[in-house]
Amino acid sequence: MAKVRIHRKGYTRKTYFKNGKIVPAKFIPETNYLAKDKGKKGKGKKLLPALKKGSLGVNFSMPEEQRHKIEISLAKKIGEKQVISKLIALAVLNKRTNSELAEKARADARFIAGSFHDKIKVPYPTGFEKKR
Repeated sequence: MAKVRIHRKGYTRKTYFKNGKIVPAKFIPETNYLAKDKGKKGKGKKLLPALKKGSLGVNFSMPEEQRHKIEISLAKKIGEKQVISKLIALAVLNKRTNSELAEKARADARFIAGSFHDKIKVPYPTGFEKKR
């Protein structure tokens, strides 16, 4: 299980009695420490789409032109938004572990976004225009 960083603010503890004796007020300083995460799994909305291995049909060791060709055919078939969301999900999931792949996936997503209006292919920069 993961560790979480706990930060506790400093505060002044009031005077109190312990075993009939007075314990004077004291300032407790702030502190940071790592503790085992005891929280339950989040109930929030799942933001990343489910990815199956090879669902894009693209290997990122391929040349850029070949990848673009495959992604364009896929965007014509299933739609621009789904291809872009899968590419961005790949980029997010690989951001820390494989930054080269993440950069390629993000660049490909930008290329597809600029080349399509829904399932209709348009010249590259015109895809960024406002969709009506």
